[in-house]
Amino acid sequence: MSTSPDLRPHPRRPVQPDLKIVVVGSVAAGTSAAAKARRNTETAQITVYERDHDISYSGCGLPYFVGGEVADIDDLTPRDPAWFKARYDVDVHTGHEVVAVDADGRTVTVRDLATGRMFVDSYDELVLATGVRAVAPPIPGVGATGVFSLRTPSDAGAIRAWIEDSESRGRTVRSAVVVGAGYIGLEMTEQLVARGLSVTVVEALDHAMPRMDADMSARVDAELRKHGVDLRLATKVVGITSDDDGVAGVEIDGVGSGVGADTAHIDAELVIISVGVRPNVDLAEQAGVRLGPTGAVAVDRRQRTSVDHVWAVGDVAESFHVITGEPVWVPLGSTANKMGRIAGDAMTGGPLEHRGILGTSIVRVFDLGVAQTGFTEGQARAAGYDVEVLHNIKPDRPEYLGGKPLVIKAVADRATGRLLGAQAIGASGADKRIDVLATAITYGADVADLFHLDLAYSPTYATTKDPVHYTGMALTNAIHGQAPLVAPAELDRRRADGEPIQVVDVRSAKDRAKSAVPDSVHIPLAELRQRSGELDPALPTVTYCNKGVTGNAGQNVLRNLGFADVANLSGGNQNYQQNYRLNRNPRTTLESPVPVSVPETSSASSSSTKPSALFVCVHNAGRSQMAAGFLRALSAGAVEVRSAGSMPAEQINPVAVEAMLEVGIDIRDEKPKILTNDAVEASDAVITMGCGDACPYYPGKNYQDWELDDPAGQGIEAIRPIRDEIERRVRGLLAELGVQPVA
Repeated sequence: MSTSPDLRPHPRRPVQPDLKIVVVGSVAAGTSAAAKARRNTETAQITVYERDHDISYSGCGLPYFVGGEVADIDDLTPRDPAWFKARYDVDVHTGHEVVAVDADGRTVTVRDLATGRMFVDSYDELVLATGVRAVAPPIPGVGATGVFSLRTPSDAGAIRAWIEDSESRGRTVRSAVVVGAGYIGLEMTEQLVARGLSVTVVEALDHAMPRMDADMSARVDAELRKHGVDLRLATKVVGITSDDDGVAGVEIDGVGSGVGADTAHIDAELVIISVGVRPNVDLAEQAGVRLGPTGAVAVDRRQRTSVDHVWAVGDVAESFHVITGEPVWVPLGSTANKMGRIAGDAMTGGPLEHRGILGTSIVRVFDLGVAQTGFTEGQARAAGYDVEVLHNIKPDRPEYLGGKPLVIKAVADRATGRLLGAQAIGASGADKRIDVLATAITYGADVADLFHLDLAYSPTYATTKDPVHYTGMALTNAIHGQAPLVAPAELDRRRADGEPIQVVDVRSAKDRAKSAVPDSVHIPLAELRQRSGELDPALPTVTYCNKGVTGNAGQNVLRNLGFADVANLSGGNQNYQQNYRLNRNPRTTLESPVPVSVPETSSASSSSTKPSALFVCVHNAGRSQMAAGFLRALSAGAVEVRSAGSMPAEQINPVAVEAMLEVGIDIRDEKPKILTNDAVEASDAVITMGCGDACPYYPGKNYQDWELDDPAGQGIEAIRPIRDEIERRVRGLLAELGVQPVA
């Protein structure tokens, strides 16, 4: 690993006794600068001007106030000017906007927004902490009442009031459109769903979480749909409609607007615009400060700008990347706090310097933690690196103590072995692993170093070989040629380009019956040595299992038998199916993943013009029947309904029947049925229900995956919440099909 930075104390320079510091902006960076300056000196006069009325607030917590998870806005705004005066002897003036800077005369012009009075204040050191402004896209109707962005506590209060007061206004807010699927957009989506709203997310790119690689964010796409969110990808909002009561809906254009439609309309009583932010550099430009290539203020490592005695901190300022040293702009509260502290220290004689960022971040999306650090695969390739890519799927802790799958995608430089970046998604444990990996990248770790990390182990928290250890081992083997990897997208691309690759499935027949990589040869690992003669040792070969471990074992067998070019499918069939299932543009040269082999029948075909839906689970003994029962009842016959299973049971779950009878729906005639290709072809929407790889994907359909707990063997108390969740999702499906549910 690289040598640690010099952490020895440096001598502090003397501070001017009557130093006068003016800070413009009072959220994370501005208040951090003021507080650190005061800690270093008691003699300086420190003044903060803030155009808004709230200071030092938790901007990242605002969505949770909108959703009600944070009950009181005061919990996000715990400090006021009086607190700062008492604690730090800092004068904070809210409702005061700095409108001009005279850098030569070292003065600022300030407007008191309450009275309109203008006055001039002088400074020795000026800190610009003006933050960001929300991007306002040029959409017709964007100024309508009921259209919001979220940046300040005032914004959050206005959104919450719009929802909670809507009934008294005569138009209850029941549905919302969120424009943009980045961090704030997804946090708002989660919280609006928690409030019981029907939510549509419109994203111009072809996947949510634009800062992540598409093969990882596909899991976020699935999580959104699992919770009933109508996700419209590769789609833009081209207009917002309104009337005297406020916003009424949005007009959309693109893939998500519907087949054959130039534009489509989505009803909504609330619209959240979350398409990004830009650094608020107006004051900096007026002061003659140089901007960097990112559009934010260029600063040195002590947060000094190009103008003497002017500093810039927080979201208005550029940072630089830990790996490349190049300027980057990633507005995060954690970075803003560091920048403020560094500037406050430096201007009062301290030695602190900024050491760069990796853009490390994490967001909760319903039941998933979604985290990243460093370069994505796309960014690493764009930066010129020859990269090795790993998809590592391991439980965050032993499954016998409730461990859940954790997916880590890691990117390394083949030339040096240096770890360049990582993304992690899972129900738990993503935070711990991404922090370890961020630390490793910061200190220049080689991937081989990851295996040697002495990480905490207890089965309640981790596996004996942690997912971080596995990441290091697999990448090391791949980089050094001991166990090469191939990502699903790369495999598809190479085969689509005509490269003759033999793909070997080393799983059991039972696993293969659920789904498989197209055009793969099935030779279970136990038979591979004896049957290796069925393969051509001269051809490039890819082995795979469910997640990667057994595939690596098969890879080693073939390499030891003289096969020269053998790669293991990164993340196994699970990663392949996830990538292929949620790829909006599957290559037409590839077949669908192999479904359960079932006989073709004509009994499922239908010439009905009604919209149709097919529910698929493994045993067709509970979940799919409950969903079919709800859809029949709520649509009153307006939807053609089918249910089927890949390995159907002999009879329906009697406790599921009991649970449905409680809500007045009799599903005793929903006999278990075998899944057929005809049933799929006859259905407009195909909904799989918590069966993972046992539920194959069918391109060209309105496909959804509802990951629901299995009611098999459960008592009535456990089945009721499953039943209620199915009803909620069925109601969302009816809205997508354009059918009004009965009461």
